[in-house]
Amino acid sequence: MVNFIRFIAYSISAMTVRKAWNWLTEDVDPIPGTKEFDIKYNNVKSTYIRLTKKKEEYNETYRKIR
Repeated sequence: MVNFIRFIAYSISAMTVRKAWNWLTEDVDPIPGTKEFDIKYNNVKSTYIRLTKKKEEYNETYRKIR
C-alpha cells in the first residue's frame, strides 16, 4: 500500500515539475544552430520578405496616386 501511494505521489510530482518546466521555457528563443531555430528563422524571414513586398507595392501605388 505504501509503495502504491509513493508511486502515485512521484507520478503526480513528476507531471507537475514537467508542466512547470515547459511553462517556464516555452517563450525562450531556440538556440542558434538547432532545427527549431532554423524553422523559426525561416518563418520570420518569409514573413519579413512578404511584408516588404506588400510595403513596396503600397509605396508604388501611393506614388502613382500622388
